[in-house]
Amino acid sequence: MDVPTGPNGAPAPAVPRPGALLGRHPLPERFRPEGAAEAIAVLYQGAGYDGTRRAVSGSVFLPAGPPPPGGWQVVSYAHGTTGLSDRCAPSRTGLTRLEREHVSRWLAAGYVVAVTDYEGLATPGPHPYFNGEAVADDVVDVVRATRRLDPRISRTWLVAGFSQGGHAALFVGLLARRYAPELDFRGTVALAPPVHLPLLVEVLTARGDAPVSVLLPFLLAGLRTSHPGFDARPFLTATGDDLVELAATAPLVDVFRAAAGLTNDDAGTTLLSTRPEVATVLRACRVPVARLDRPLLVVAGTADEIVPVEVVERFVGDVRRAGTAVRFTRHDGATHAGVLGAGHDDVIAWTRELLADGVPAPEAVPGRFDLVDVTGDGHLTRDDHEAFALRLVQAFGEPPGSSAAAAVRDGYRALWRGVTARADTDEDGRVDQAEFSRWLDSAAGHDDGFDQEVRPLAEAVTSLADADRDGVLAAEEVVRLLRACDVPGERVPAVLDALDADRSGSVSVAEVVATVRDFCLAPAPGKPGHWLFGRF
Repeated sequence: MDVPTGPNGAPAPAVPRPGALLGRHPLPERFRPEGAAEAIAVLYQGAGYDGTRRAVSGSVFLPAGPPPPGGWQVVSYAHGTTGLSDRCAPSRTGLTRLEREHVSRWLAAGYVVAVTDYEGLATPGPHPYFNGEAVADDVVDVVRATRRLDPRISRTWLVAGFSQGGHAALFVGLLARRYAPELDFRGTVALAPPVHLPLLVEVLTARGDAPVSVLLPFLLAGLRTSHPGFDARPFLTATGDDLVELAATAPLVDVFRAAAGLTNDDAGTTLLSTRPEVATVLRACRVPVARLDRPLLVVAGTADEIVPVEVVERFVGDVRRAGTAVRFTRHDGATHAGVLGAGHDDVIAWTRELLADGVPAPEAVPGRFDLVDVTGDGHLTRDDHEAFALRLVQAFGEPPGSSAAAAVRDGYRALWRGVTARADTDEDGRVDQAEFSRWLDSAAGHDDGFDQEVRPLAEAVTSLADADRDGVLAAEEVVRLLRACDVPGERVPAVLDALDADRSGSVSVAEVVATVRDFCLAPAPGKPGHWLFGRF
């Protein structure tokens, strides 16, 4: 095998694995939350949203006193919006007072708290704001790095996130077990999470005389990283444009001050979500409504001025119908920032139950729509296919912006377009069980070109797993793919045998096409498509 070389023929340095600890030093005393025995700034290896490996910084706080039997369990805390530039990173400026107090409560309960800065804050490159998939791995990888600081730190952990961090935490809940199987992930706490982003922006901008939300300038500035072609200037006023440009470089408090007294009409943000170019990027930022395989606690406030409680309630209902084991806590009178402190005793009690030694992490209630409906809500939707793609590429540790991840995502979207074009007879953007059954009956016994629409997905999945790039999947490559799809070890030989229809000892793109077709047209537990496409 050829060995990669660097300048002058010397061996090229190996790229550290995600979560590798690259550096550490003590944080300034003023950054230390109450109850922290140690406060450590860390630099660790991350996976950049654009497919390149990037260093990510963060902070780690150890509680006072000796660890419990089994070691300190970890809360990976995903912080709220601080800004989009390096000078806004919590490891450089400290957490806000309310977030520092929130972290202190976790420390007092005996947990290690790890806080990522997110990629692009305090390290080279831009910050992919509201790209939940891109920052979710930062939240996971800081746990890996934290465990390298002290052997007394447990592999058991959960994620808690506030505001922007609540959005990130929900993406963590979707992918954590597959992205970091060596860790024991138990669940998600989402505090005032900006969910259903198209609906959220619709509510915030419905009235021209309503105050402009501080979320909007950060959103319009930050989305340019993940969506380089997006430009809000054509529809903003000069005042709105100034506000967005300020958000690109200034900390949160400065943008709050600049936005004070401004309305949506002043900024040009009235009815923002009705603009097609905005609607497209907002849909790309949504948390997919899918079944989380670990429990979820969502906390919201009735006086939240940034994330209205009715938007959060709708999301909670959606993910509950999708089969997620979710608890929702609504606090009367709590503002957006007030959610950080509201009901924290209840949050700790829920966490203790979830992380209790000897108690296995509970599986969520299975979905109702057999095998294809991953969200379990009685319909096939685009979110089912988005969740499939997200979990598969993360199971391979593939950065969300890489060409391989994009190909898998595009392949699943093409599959969805093929299904909905044939089965969505009432054109409501989803396929119910009756529509699906009618399509299966009409599709039996003839080829309507579905194989050609499936082929891009089959090629993308094959390429993702094809480590030696020979165009087919050898047995060991198929095994890795099956393990990424949660196939139990005892089932692997039978599924591998079923995939290799021509008994060649490898699996071709054509055989993967057949697997996808069989899964869509005749989903059944005994077929390999159930394991490749029905276990997410």
